[in-house]
Amino acid sequence: MTGSFHHGSTWQGTSWIMLTDVVGTSVLTFAGVARQLGWVLTISFIIGLAPVAVYTALLMSRTSNILAKAGARPATMGEAARMTLGGDRAAGMVYFAVYGFAFLGNASYILILGQCMQGVFFQSQLCLPTATAVACALCVPISVSVRHLSESVVLCFINLFLILAVLAVVMGKMYFVGRPSHVNTFAFAEDLSFWGVFGAASNVVYSYAGHWLYFELMVDMQKPEDFPRVFLINVPLQVCLYLLVACWGYHFAGDKAEGYFLDNLPDSDAFRIASALLFLHVLIAFLVKNVVLVRAVHKIVAPSRVDVSLRESGGQRAQAEFATCAVLLLCAYWAVANAIPFFSDFLALVGSLLSGPISFVLPAVFLMGALQREAGSSSAAGTFELSQRMEGQPDAAMSRMSSFSSQCRDAGRRLTRFDFVACAIITGFILLSMVFGTTNTIGDIGRRIGRYGAPFACQPRVHPEKLAMLELLF
Repeated sequence: MTGSFHHGSTWQGTSWIMLTDVVGTSVLTFAGVARQLGWVLTISFIIGLAPVAVYTALLMSRTSNILAKAGARPATMGEAARMTLGGDRAAGMVYFAVYGFAFLGNASYILILGQCMQGVFFQSQLCLPTATAVACALCVPISVSVRHLSESVVLCFINLFLILAVLAVVMGKMYFVGRPSHVNTFAFAEDLSFWGVFGAASNVVYSYAGHWLYFELMVDMQKPEDFPRVFLINVPLQVCLYLLVACWGYHFAGDKAEGYFLDNLPDSDAFRIASALLFLHVLIAFLVKNVVLVRAVHKIVAPSRVDVSLRESGGQRAQAEFATCAVLLLCAYWAVANAIPFFSDFLALVGSLLSGPISFVLPAVFLMGALQREAGSSSAAGTFELSQRMEGQPDAAMSRMSSFSSQCRDAGRRLTRFDFVACAIITGFILLSMVFGTTNTIGDIGRRIGRYGAPFACQPRVHPEKLAMLELLF
């Protein structure tokens, strides 16, 4: 996959890259999620989905190791689909879903970068399309220069502290301002509905959905078999941070909590500082997804030059192609970000529509396919020997015809009863979230468009108190 100049990351370095992807903008929606769900369901979803995310990631690691023994470790989910599900058609469908999800994720980053620009310059009433255009321009230098995930490890390590600084500023300001007397919190939100539960849960699903990147991370590691160790760092940090933000935000803002965490601050220097820090954090988080996406587009345009460095023959041309792909993608991100200019709803839509099936259903499907392939390899050797011994005998054809069903039985036997039950429960929950969460979120987006203006409208930042008045009027 890479030239001799490129060295993979350690499992600790991979952990920082993963944290940048998963502990990103989704954490900023948790106060709003708590407002929609109440204490019990918010805490239950945050804690309950953590082991689910780890379990499905371990399924991917098992798949990667099985395929590596056969001589071909997958570098993407699309490659895993080709190897385990049997062909280019399956690979094409998975590529479309996975890179579509990553593309929408990056569009959400451009949206939040634009909102950060509005926060830094809140007194100027900067229009959102203008703010996101400036954000895209500022993303150009990193978009055209970084071509491998492992080249961003140091930035990703720093980035964790940036998001912690953002949360510290917001939570500190909320603490010193105090909890308003009119704020209420509930064990279960008063207006809780079946549809609303899955709509809000989609944000939590999205916050654990880094799986689309895991095969890329594994193949980019010095020792891919060490991948499971990254969760020794990731899971405790994720769960503690998610719970802290959700509970803190809900305690101080309660049923008045905003979906975008920074909107719980008044216009002030604290809001400006938090917006500036968040801008830097999201800029680095954007880099992680963007490296994978630009490389994917570059591979379509010029597959032979994807990994050609500047020091090699044709390196300047490869760099120019990579830069062109990056700029074109930035233009596309800008268009999508302004088509759905509501941050929490954008993440809920992406979470319910794509992140659940990709992160929590496909890993089990891949593992079944890998086990069947492994069983087929050993069975094929045995069948060949058997057919040689039984050549000319009437039941030789029957032995060969039973090979495929034997493979499936062997694959099934390698999955435990726990695996079957866990995968069935996870798939059921994700399908419910996909159907009801998507429907609920589309309805919310429609209502917000009616209140705040159509896509590509100016959408200046509105002070939270004025926003609350607008909610009452409509």
